[in-house]
Amino acid sequence: MDPRLAFFLIIATACLAFTFWRGGQPERLAAGVFVYGLLTTFALQGPIETRFLSLELGVFIVDATMLLLLVALALHAERYWPIWIAGFQIIQTLSHLPRLLIPHMLPQAYETIVTVWVYPMMIILAWATVRHRERVRTMGSDRSWSDFSVA
Repeated sequence: MDPRLAFFLIIATACLAFTFWRGGQPERLAAGVFVYGLLTTFALQGPIETRFLSLELGVFIVDATMLLLLVALALHAERYWPIWIAGFQIIQTLSHLPRLLIPHMLPQAYETIVTVWVYPMMIILAWATVRHRERVRTMGSDRSWSDFSVA
C-alpha cells in the first residue's frame, strides 16, 4: 500500500471514529458524508495504471455530491464549522477543472490538488467534535439545528 494512502487512512479513521463516538448530530452527519465520499471514491476511481491521466469523472461526481450535502448541512446546522468544510469542498470540487484546462498536466499534480483538501477538512471536523463536547460539558447541551432549519 502506498504510504501516503496508509497515512491518510489512519488520519481519516481516527477523525471519523472520534466524530461518530463523541460528535453531535451535525458532526456525525458530516462524518457520514465523508465515509460516503471515501467508499465511493475508492469504488469509482480509475484503474491505478491510468488514474489521474485524465479527468477522474467518478471522483468528480463524488466530490460534487459531497459538496451538495455539505452545503445543505451548513445551511441547517447551528454551527460555523460546516461553512468552512463546505468551502474546502468547493475548492476540492473545482480542483478537477485544471485537468480539463491543462491537458498536459502531470498526473501527480492533479492527484495532489484533488486530494490535499481533505486533510484540513478532517482536522476541522475533529476540532468541531472537541468544541461540541466542551459546550455540552460547560452548558449541559449543544443545540444542533438552526431555528431557520426544518430539521
